[in-house]
Parts: sequence; structure tokens; C-alpha cells
Amino acid sequence: MSHALPTPLPDAQPERVFALGFSGTGMRGLSRVFPGRVVVLTEADLEAGRFGAEKPGARDALLLEGHRFGESTEPQLRGLLAQAPVLPTLVRLPPGARADRQHWLRRGIDECFWTFRELPQALEQAVARKVGHLEEGRGLSTTVSGAGGGKFEGLFPNLYDWIYVINVSEDGAFTFETVNPPLGAGAGFLNPDFAGKRPVDCLPKASGPLLCAHFAAALTEGRPLQFEEEHRVEGQLHSFRTILTPIRNKWGRIHRIAAISRDITALKVAQAALRASEERLNLALEGTQQSLWDWDLTSGAVFRSPRWHAMLDRHPEEVGPSLEAGLDQIHLDDRAQVEGAMNAHLEGRQGRFQAEYRLQTRAGEWLWVFDAGKVVAWDAEGHPTRVAGMCTDITERRRAEESLRALVGGVVHEIRNPVYGISINLDALEATFGEDLRYRPFVAALRESADRIASLMNDLKDYGEPRTLNPEPCRVMPLLEESARACQGLAVERRAALRVELDEPEVVLPLNARRMHQVFRNLFENALQHSPADGEVRIRGCRSRVEGHDWWVFTVEDQGPGFAADTLSRAFEPFFTRRKGGTGLGLSIVKRVVEEHGGAIELANRSGGGALITVKLPAPRRWGVLAREDSDD
Repeated sequence: MSHALPTPLPDAQPERVFALGFSGTGMRGLSRVFPGRVVVLTEADLEAGRFGAEKPGARDALLLEGHRFGESTEPQLRGLLAQAPVLPTLVRLPPGARADRQHWLRRGIDECFWTFRELPQALEQAVARKVGHLEEGRGLSTTVSGAGGGKFEGLFPNLYDWIYVINVSEDGAFTFETVNPPLGAGAGFLNPDFAGKRPVDCLPKASGPLLCAHFAAALTEGRPLQFEEEHRVEGQLHSFRTILTPIRNKWGRIHRIAAISRDITALKVAQAALRASEERLNLALEGTQQSLWDWDLTSGAVFRSPRWHAMLDRHPEEVGPSLEAGLDQIHLDDRAQVEGAMNAHLEGRQGRFQAEYRLQTRAGEWLWVFDAGKVVAWDAEGHPTRVAGMCTDITERRRAEESLRALVGGVVHEIRNPVYGISINLDALEATFGEDLRYRPFVAALRESADRIASLMNDLKDYGEPRTLNPEPCRVMPLLEESARACQGLAVERRAALRVELDEPEVVLPLNARRMHQVFRNLFENALQHSPADGEVRIRGCRSRVEGHDWWVFTVEDQGPGFAADTLSRAFEPFFTRRKGGTGLGLSIVKRVVEEHGGAIELANRSGGGALITVKLPAPRRWGVLAREDSDD
């Protein structure tokens, strides 16, 4: 085996590329980049810790298909790398797993790549990193080989691990050949002075037999072995993870065992603390009927806590770890609203994502949930990469609201009937005694009261409507014109003109047309109520770009007295009004509907006199939830 440092490769072309774990598509990609240089390794080669019949040299490279190597293959992978310590090693990861690079570098891999276009440059970086590591290892570490003549020199950059070699005699006895502790470890677990001694003679009473048992197992099985166990160091128990790799001589006998041990005590403590923290969180969430979710936009994976699946009475495997799998559980009437709310947040038009919608349980029933989340991570270009949130079961609340709406609906119905009867009798009274001045004031007062009761009933019914929005593509100009026509009678009565202007007459926005008609009609009526005779109420809509996002801004202006100072601060409070005959619910309804559309409403006074109401609605750039696609080639 050659132990010369790898030399830079011209145009990143190695003499041979050893490939392990690649499928047919992956092999074709490698062959395009390195025609005629690819040597295929098998699972049997990995299991035996060998490179097959062809021995690698310093100008070769090893390429791995990342998703084929998990924790279960760690010992075999370490054993294979130990056979060629100077070989530049690269791993190919899925396009959406760029965040996994540091994990693989910590495992001893020299570089990662995601597409075959990136492979030549990644190989140059791997060679440079390997040269730097080996030079660093030779400068910082003691010689691993001892009497072996430099065979294990510079095996790994020795920063975190105890690297040691066990000599296996003809009769099967074990002795330390060399011991190389990590930087700053001092004597610690193993001591360089152990060289030439038996483990049972120099280790604590319990540790020696434990290690010798593992050495014997590696010797018997003839393949790499990984294990975790505790050893007492300076009076305290420490946890170690160890990998043993049998080394054979030219006659095939295992005459040495190369070992790497890492102190994972801090990791174990951190894992225990994490488990305790997760347990406390799960208990707290269980008590509050809430569940967690976490969406990684880079990979597309979605984590949903056990409570989420329990709410739907589903096993975790029934709903895949993707956004689409979760959207498929949403009621069809609610899905567009959820996607629109998520888009509004991802595009930065809303400070957070929130929606109320229905999810289907295993039994086919519908569960109401309140879902709220927020972007918690961004990439270097400012694009969101991770969204996390909480989902709460609000079925009981929605049922209570439905019951309340039913009660309000019943009350409205029961009151409308006598009010209708009062109006009919007032009509008859006016027809009979309308010219009699003695009755006219009383009839007018009764008429005003009946109209106010009817208006209040209509507003109560509107205010109690469900919050499910279900927006659809809607042409805005016809919507504004229809709202204006509905107010034409009031405009004639007030002798005021109502003018509608729209910069783009064909613009289409995702709206609930019926409820937005209610919004604009309410705003037009309020403006007309306060407009002077021969005045003008003007509605204008234009596109505006604020902080990189597109909005449609609608302004309603009148020439009346404007808002009083205390009215500006309280105008959206339910039942607050200064207009005679008003119910005080109109602007509250308007504000709620606008905000459900992801917009905002503001009240102000014009500099030249009159009120100014501004409604801002989002102009989305896309339909459907934001997604990214990465191409392999």
C-alpha cells in the first residue's frame, strides 16, 4: 500500500475512481466524468474492508453514494478508509441535502458533491484537504507504527480520537503496539507509555478484560467491529465509541488491529438532556392539545410530532413526511386558503402563517385546527429554508361558534318577523294617516327604529359568519362596480357622486367575492353618509410594490368632516359608532374580512379635508405553495 501524500491532479482527473454504492444512473454519470477510469466496488468488498483485486494509489479517488451509508455501515466504512489513508474520498448527496456536508466531513470524508457537474471541482478540494490533513497529522501526532516501520503514520488527523494499534501474536495474545491520544487529552483513557504492554496489565481492572473481549471478537469475525462501552477514567465513568479494524499480513493472518476510540460522554449527556427536554415538551403539548411541525424547504421533508398523528387517529407511516401528504388531509374547501396563507408568509407579505381549516381523521370525520407558524431559517440569498409551527385542535371551539351562530341566526329570524310586521303596519298607517301631521313624527320615529333593528340583525348575522375564506380568482373591476351600484340609491339621496378608478381594469385577485363586495359596499356607504351635498366619493385602486412585494392598494376618499381623533383609535371596535342609526359593526366586519385575505386597512384624514380609508390586499406572484427543484445534472 502506498503512503505517499496525494499530489494535485491535473484537470481533476484521477488515474482510477473506486465507486461504491452507485446505481445504474449514478454509474453512467461517473462514466461521463471519468471515462474508462471507474472501478466498481461491491458490498462484499465493503464488508471485508478491501478494495478488491486492484490496490488504490495516491493518485486514485474513492467515491460513495451517500444515501447507502447509515450508522449500520459505519464500522465497515471506517475499515475501508483505514486501508487507504491517503485516498481522497468524496460522497454524493441528494440535491436537497446540502446541509449534511458538515456531518460527512466529521465522519472522515474529504468532500461532498451533489451533481456530477460539481464533481471535478469537489475532487480538487478533496485532494487539497487530504494533503492538509495528512501533513497536519504528521506534524501533530506521534508515529502510530512504532516498530512497524511507519505503516500507520498519518492514518487520520488526530484531533478527537485515541488511535492505537494492537499487536496480535501467533498465540493470540494482545499487546499495545502504539497509542496516539487526541490533542489535549493528557494521559486520559490510554497512555502512549502503554506501548509493548498487555491491556490487562496497564488498564483499570474492569477495562482491560472488556477491551480484550472485543479484540478477540474482531479477530474471530475478521471484519471491522464497532461498539460503545464505559471505562473509568480518573475516577469517573466515561462513554467511548470504538471501531476496531483487523489488519492482515501478506499471508492473510490478522497480525494487528487498528483501533479508534472517541470519548462520547458529553454527547451522551447532551442526548439524555435532549430526551428529557423532549419528554417535558411532549407532556406539555399533550396537556394543551397542541402538536409541532417543522418543514425543511431545502429537502421538502416535514416533521410532525406524535400528537399531530394522534389528533387524526393515524399512524405516522399513514401520512408521509412531505408537505403534499399533509395538504392531502385538508378539506378541499379549505386547501386554497391554507396555501394562500403559506404563500403570503413565505413571500414576506405576512409576518407569520396562520389558518383555520379541517383535517380528516381515520374515521372520516373532520377535525377543526388552528395552525400557526413562522420562517425560522433563511439561506445566504435570504430565501426561507425552514418553517416551524404549532397545530391546535379547536373542534370544540368551532362547535361552540356554530352553536352561537345558530342561536344568533334563530334570534335574527325571530326578530326579523315582527320587524317585518311592524314595517307593514307602518306602511298601512302611512297610507291611512300619512297626511295627518299629528301622526307623522311618530311614524317616522317608528320607521327609523324598525330600520335600525333590521340593520343590526343583518350586521350581527354577518359578524358571526365562519372565518373560512375559500378565495377564488376574481375580477376586481366588476366587483367594485357592483358594490357602487348597490349604493346608488344612497348616493342619489345624499346628492353625491360615486367614482371608481382602477389602474388595471382586467386585474384578477384571489378573493371571496361575496365578502369583499360586503367590504367595499360598507366603505362606500360610510363615505356617502358623511359626504356633503354635491360632494364626491372616490375609490381608486393601483398596484404598489413595498419591500419587494406586490400589493393592490384601494383608497376610499370623501369630502366630509373626516374622523374625530377618538374615532380613529376606536373605529374598529365592535358596536362603537358616532353615526345616528349605525350599529357599530360595519368597520369591525370590514377589518376582519380584509385581514382574512392577508391584507390590512388603515384610517386617516385627508390633508385637504375629508376621510381617507386605505385597503391593502396582496397580489401573489404564484398559486400553490412555494417549492424548489434541484436538477442532478
